[in-house]
Amino acid sequence: MKDFTVHQARIMAALTEISKLFSSSLDYKEVANQCLRTLSETLDLERGTLLMPTTDRKCLVIKASVGFGPEEIRNSVYKIGEDFVGKVFSNCLPMALPDADEVPGVPIPKEKSDDFNLYRIGFIAVPVVLDSRPIGVITAHRTSRSTTMVDEDIKVMKIVASLLSQTLRIAEMIREENSKLVQENKELHAELEERFNPENMISNSSAMAKTLAMVKRVAGTDASVLLRGESGTGKTLLARSIHYTSTRQKAPFVIVNCAALPAGLIESELFGHEKGAFTGALHQRIGRFEAADGGTIFLDEIGEIPIETQAKLLSVIQDGTFERVGSSKTMTSDVRLICATNANLEQLVRDKEFREDLYYRLMVVPINVPPLRSRREDVLPLASYFLKKFTTKYNKRISISREVMEFLEGYPWPGNVRELENTIERTVVLAGGEALTAKDIPILNSMVEAPEPVPAPAATNSVVTFSPLSRRSKERQLYERVPLREKDIREAMHNAGGIQTHAARMLGVSLRQLRYALSRFGIKATEFKY
Repeated sequence: MKDFTVHQARIMAALTEISKLFSSSLDYKEVANQCLRTLSETLDLERGTLLMPTTDRKCLVIKASVGFGPEEIRNSVYKIGEDFVGKVFSNCLPMALPDADEVPGVPIPKEKSDDFNLYRIGFIAVPVVLDSRPIGVITAHRTSRSTTMVDEDIKVMKIVASLLSQTLRIAEMIREENSKLVQENKELHAELEERFNPENMISNSSAMAKTLAMVKRVAGTDASVLLRGESGTGKTLLARSIHYTSTRQKAPFVIVNCAALPAGLIESELFGHEKGAFTGALHQRIGRFEAADGGTIFLDEIGEIPIETQAKLLSVIQDGTFERVGSSKTMTSDVRLICATNANLEQLVRDKEFREDLYYRLMVVPINVPPLRSRREDVLPLASYFLKKFTTKYNKRISISREVMEFLEGYPWPGNVRELENTIERTVVLAGGEALTAKDIPILNSMVEAPEPVPAPAATNSVVTFSPLSRRSKERQLYERVPLREKDIREAMHNAGGIQTHAARMLGVSLRQLRYALSRFGIKATEFKY
């Protein structure tokens, strides 16, 4: 009775210690090793193992153990359903042997210690079950003169197996989640690479083809790139294209809009700061260069960086070294630099507002991005892309009339691709019908509301007359019905490059009125295309 009471006390101590282990780590191998060690030290359940099936689920192999050498671990392989341990797994029932010396498939030490020679070797194997399916087996040896405590040992090991199964469940969930994240990450990078591949970008113009060819050529290098062009031409898109088709595509791509950062904070944003470096620096902050380590940093509007920050920027570009604000410790960062600007850097250098040495460091590979007005062949493909994008987003079915296409193609787009995208989105949002007409275009409506004054044409014998509308001023209103001269029509068509929408706006008449006049005078729009 005394031995039983002592054994029960040891069991409680062992289970108390083991219960603490399951909240200490999510690594099931580490938890299993600690559990087996506790069973060995507290309850004399020695040479414990956790065995789990191989990928093909034909054999059990040791995943965690106490008292086994490396060679024993490699050689301890048991066939599921055949060996003793394998049957415990397949039958999902615990089993115990009072004397395991003569039973095949039981992990008995090759070289027994003196204790093992003096006492009989008992063996206990308990399945680890999760959702009514076996996922492993825990085993242990007991060396003793009697087997009176074997039932208690089985109960303890069943409790440990039950607790361990929950850890294995979590490990399985983490493994599946990690596998899913890895796969999603691969798919995302493949999608980004496909999306930002220069060959897949929407462009029909020769001007943009040259730019994309340069982007493709420079992407595979680590050379610094300076993208130059007007606002809204797609410099950020090209920077992404360079990164996601480079060898750094799996590393971070960090964007910094230099114009949006206050002069007093830009250094902290780029290089980070230490706690207490200045008022309000309550915590250490990692800078953008540090965050982009191994990847690409894109400095948009580089011409807006203060002159006092440019020297530090030059240092990190040349040497890859910098110091956080408030620290003397030198940090390193391996980044690929891409910059963009719509400013005249040469003039800034002459005005001493931009460092000359930094200018030459940035101009390793300059790439000019043409404005949309110089690549009119791209307008309609881009408009079609944006129309599809926003009709899908707002669940609308809308088509573009020929009149609208002529306007889009002829409009100069001072805001470039950004303006075109915003115009198409506004048009789709505000459109009342399924077919867009000129009156649905926000730009055209704003022109009608605030027209530019156009001088009234002089009288001539060859005119087509329309009945005038009521006039609120002596200045002609856009699309107002007024006499048209053949000379004025030809001049407007020439200046508009044959774009009838533009010519009609210049003449102050509607497109329908202009077409009637063209037919009346026998003028063909194709004569003026260039």
